[in-house]
Amino acid sequence: MKARQLPQLARLALALPAHLRHPITPEQAATRLGRQLANRHENFLTVARRMIYENPVSPYRRLLAWAGCDFADLRQSVQAHGLDRTLERLHAAGVHLTLEEFKLQTPIRRPGLTLEPRETDFDSPLLAGDGIAGTTSGSRARVTRVLYDWEFIAEEAAHEAVLYAHHGVLDAPLALWYPAPPGVAGVHNLLMNLKLGRPPAKWFSQIDPVTSPMPGWHRWALRGIRWSGRTAGLNVPRPEFADLAQADTVLDWLRQSGTGVLRTFASSAVRLAQRARERGIDLRGATIFTGGEPLTEARRRFIESAGANVFPRYVATEPGLIAAACARRARSDDMHVYVDRIAVIQGPERLLFTTLSPHAGKVLLNVDLGDAGELTTRPCDCEFGRLGFDVHVARVSSQQRLTVEGMTVLASELEAILNAIIAPAGGSPDSYQCRQTPDERGLSRLVIAVSPDVGNLDEQSFVESVYQGLRARGPGLAVAAAIWKQAGAIQVVREQPRLSRGCKLSPLARAP
Repeated sequence: MKARQLPQLARLALALPAHLRHPITPEQAATRLGRQLANRHENFLTVARRMIYENPVSPYRRLLAWAGCDFADLRQSVQAHGLDRTLERLHAAGVHLTLEEFKLQTPIRRPGLTLEPRETDFDSPLLAGDGIAGTTSGSRARVTRVLYDWEFIAEEAAHEAVLYAHHGVLDAPLALWYPAPPGVAGVHNLLMNLKLGRPPAKWFSQIDPVTSPMPGWHRWALRGIRWSGRTAGLNVPRPEFADLAQADTVLDWLRQSGTGVLRTFASSAVRLAQRARERGIDLRGATIFTGGEPLTEARRRFIESAGANVFPRYVATEPGLIAAACARRARSDDMHVYVDRIAVIQGPERLLFTTLSPHAGKVLLNVDLGDAGELTTRPCDCEFGRLGFDVHVARVSSQQRLTVEGMTVLASELEAILNAIIAPAGGSPDSYQCRQTPDERGLSRLVIAVSPDVGNLDEQSFVESVYQGLRARGPGLAVAAAIWKQAGAIQVVREQPRLSRGCKLSPLARAP
């Protein structure tokens, strides 16, 4: 463990018991969300002033100056046009970031302006450091570090309290089925539920927490969380190994709990439903909240065929919670957007996100995170609708990120790995093409079409080389490699890559 990390862990251990000692009640949560929604415009202006205009290293500060927008201009626009319209005007003026710019894969270039920020330039200058650090998956050069402040966790826990109340599962037993660190999803879900005073009864992990590539300081952080939970009177479970081939372990817990709640990836929920059908187990009464990948209509139907109720949540590592499903949904993935803490507008191709919370670890201003989606505004007679959450998002998908078995990898990262494998076999960058293809259960497979012209290639060795390439790019992608290999998620077919209707060849194609 690095010496500089010891003070952070000490602060974590000291701060967490006080954070957990006062759990959020559903009534407090509803009051908090209503207050945040009422102060939405002022919260944005506070974030803009303190995190951007008063932050000399902020790339957004220079973008806004380049666009001729000082803080007085920004405030006047919000007052005259509203927040969302102001963000649209800023986007038209060039104040936005592509996924590649935000991930530092390309400089930020506008006419007469070139910026090459560091990753930490997007960090909130307000965090005192007494939280935890997480990372997105990615290579060593591209991994995104995200800081989580305890107030940020409390803010998200308030949304979860309203979500549980809305679905009638506030007092139901709870389990997580998410990877242990270095993946951030498990710890993120754990901390939110601890703040609600309802620790999960079980934490099942798709990777073995004993043999996983978990850095030593992650292990110490987990011990600190468990110790802090005990200090606050909460029994915090250790991650328990249950890979995709051991869905029975999770299934038995859910069956025995009767009306239990499981939080997991949509693909893991499909595997659970498949085992329930094979064993003749009726999961009626169980509720599953999915996240990390889309809950398609096919996935929803398959999971519900085993008796369970299933609802999606929309989460990204940088902004945290984005949206969650309404019980009165119009579509499988119809979700209320948490517009009190994040603003979402429709860009030319994809959704653009803006930070509204002063507790966020990463500052976003019209940032493309690689997701497309369909935004609508309409009233809803549910807990969220009555509070004023009338913006909905559905049909969330990504062409710049691949999400298989809950593990997300940038398409550009996979492309770099494949290029390094295909060249020694005599292929070119146009000799292969990737596509995500769902099966009848809605489970995605990563199909890699390799041209038959590449003769010096063994399919099995090719797949293993992809896993090796992922593992070589850091602990986050090593977790993706482990889970993809468990699931047999990669399939190689020998066929020519397909041209688009415009006769273009893309290394990432939509499934037919």
